[in-house]
Amino acid sequence: MHYTDIHREILKWYIHNGRLDLPWRQTDDPYKIYISEMMLQQTQVKTVLERFYFPFLKRFPTLQSVAEASVDEVLYAWQGLGYYRRARYIHETAKIAAPDLPTDVESLIKLPGIGQSTAHAVAAFSTRAPVAILDANVKRILYRFFAKERTTPKELWQMAEALLDREHPYEYNQAMMDIGATVCLPKAPKCATCPLSSRCQGKEDPLKYPAKKAKKSRKSVVTHYLWIEKEEKILMVKRRSELLGGLYELPAVEEAPEGLKPIARIVHDYTHFRRIAKIYRLENDAVEGEWIEKKRLDEIAVSSLEKKIFKALGIGD
Repeated sequence: MHYTDIHREILKWYIHNGRLDLPWRQTDDPYKIYISEMMLQQTQVKTVLERFYFPFLKRFPTLQSVAEASVDEVLYAWQGLGYYRRARYIHETAKIAAPDLPTDVESLIKLPGIGQSTAHAVAAFSTRAPVAILDANVKRILYRFFAKERTTPKELWQMAEALLDREHPYEYNQAMMDIGATVCLPKAPKCATCPLSSRCQGKEDPLKYPAKKAKKSRKSVVTHYLWIEKEEKILMVKRRSELLGGLYELPAVEEAPEGLKPIARIVHDYTHFRRIAKIYRLENDAVEGEWIEKKRLDEIAVSSLEKKIFKALGIGD
């Protein structure tokens, strides 16, 4: 099926309404595009722009600079973005691919943490290759355009390829992301102004597509942390878990220390669960860990939860 009419409307819409000023659209440097794609996987454009993209590139202007740094340095620069596995993947990729990131899908997809979606995006935006992209916003458009309540990842990619404008792939792909972010909204789609509306099979009842997933209740996890201090130093340990591996945190124990009351209680939400952190002051330096000077706490990579704890206890900002 041909979508020449839709492609024409999408291109016209992009010229007048696209987010042309986004910095990763002002470059064809695959590294800078790659960093933006990794940051945007789990973080909103506004947050990435305001707090993370430019500082990270200032510290690591090239893939080679990432390769020459330690993983701790990369994690430190990533602080606050969450999903720290992304930062470790960037470091691993740099070690393998530096000095230059490849730009073809086949080579990109072999690198750590680069899946089909990221590989296609880097290729599409750095070389203007005629390949489809599939972020969350584009998926929503496809579900509605083809009136699909449910589908498989394979079918989504097939739909994306079928609708792709191969004559203007760069503008089309950028436009699709923008339309999903500003027009084909999850709860209040603006169908009257959508350039795909003339052929959209789901526009009569857009909220039907995709079918809503049953909400899972967010479980709470209580964690007991130890605040052990001596000579203006705090005992910290480096995490090895998949969630926050490589970051420093206070030592944690399975049960609350007997006879002690918490000096602070912090509630911190993650994507799939809520952590209730209870902090206990312990006069005991027999716990294994690394002594960090208080004045250096802002020089090590810690999670947002640790920063909340520091703030509650009057340390740092």
